[in-house]
Amino acid sequence: MEISICKLTPELISDWLSYFDHDAFSDNADWCGCYCMCYHWNSELQNKKPWNCDADCAQFNREQAIRLINEGRMQGYLAYDQEKVVGWCNANEKSAYDNVNFNFPEEIPDQGEKIKSVVCFSVAPSYRGRGIAGKLLEVVCDQAKVEGYDFVEAYPFEHDENHADHGPLGMYEKAGFNFCMKLDGCVVYRKKF
Repeated sequence: MEISICKLTPELISDWLSYFDHDAFSDNADWCGCYCMCYHWNSELQNKKPWNCDADCAQFNREQAIRLINEGRMQGYLAYDQEKVVGWCNANEKSAYDNVNFNFPEEIPDQGEKIKSVVCFSVAPSYRGRGIAGKLLEVVCDQAKVEGYDFVEAYPFEHDENHADHGPLGMYEKAGFNFCMKLDGCVVYRKKF
């Protein structure tokens, strides 16, 4: 299996949509309408639940995701097995997310660092357990370093394997991330350049 990783661009929207329309959550009906919108949710969009599989909500999320990709606010990397997308990592400048800091204490001051946030992974069911998320994370880190980021920051859950979409702690530790702080069952891990 030869996996290639490509940065999501507006030209690749059709590949991204095909992945989320058919493969990303083919084994999880509760998440099939998310379109990776959770961390882009804000007060303007609060009337919907970003992870709901209701057909109207799924269509709304799909339309919002297309808009955000075209605006450059939703960025990340696609994993391909030949021409087929088999994985995704949502990663962008921390400030591009509307609620990545939803549970951060207000007293943590902004130190002015340039931070790339890794907020979500999705790997197609038949490709899980093959190291694809780790490959995606490696590319995110390599590109963040080239792009002049001070840190890559991730938010894995400390003990809840039901939130594999954040990536497991061990993957981050293997990639050179270090514990930064603990927040409501979630931990913040950072890799410094």
